[in-house]
Amino acid sequence: MHTDKEIKDWVCSHIHQLIQENEASSETEFKTGVDIEGEDGRVHTYTVFLERSNINDREEWIVRNIVRPEQLQ
Repeated sequence: MHTDKEIKDWVCSHIHQLIQENEASSETEFKTGVDIEGEDGRVHTYTVFLERSNINDREEWIVRNIVRPEQLQ
């Protein structure tokens, strides 16, 4: 499993790809599933909720929430 920081860092480094895959360029928020490989070689799937926000007069995507597999029922 990954820490929140590791997941956020992964999302930030892949944000353009995620926006394109989800056709979210005109949206203000969206959710998506991400698969991140762990150090053990296993892939871990997370659901992340992103929101467009203005920070310091710049429009940026922020990770609003992370849902781990064990949290789903």
